[in-house]
Amino acid sequence: MVKSPNAVAIQSQVDATKSAAAILDYGFNWSSVIASAESISSSSWTVSSSDLTVVSSNTSGTTTSAFISGGKDGYFYELTNTIATDQGRTMVRVFTLGVQSK
Repeated sequence: MVKSPNAVAIQSQVDATKSAAAILDYGFNWSSVIASAESISSSSWTVSSSDLTVVSSNTSGTTTSAFISGGKDGYFYELTNTIATDQGRTMVRVFTLGVQSK
């Protein structure tokens, strides 16, 4: 869901910003929430609007990442990463991304 400027997020609630033209990677380190003997068996990324595109994604050990492109200046978006582990657990983290002219 696209959030209009300042309607939902304020600067202190934005995890990162990018320009609309940039293609940048964002990620999570899951090591603090999965057991030492547990591993990530799958990871998927979704974006809150068709204004953004998940260009590619990767999983390495307990870290997941995705390259993101697009967005409109002055808008906030949510990136959602959902993982499944080899022990049958599913976990979700949400990242707020602001798009602004650089």
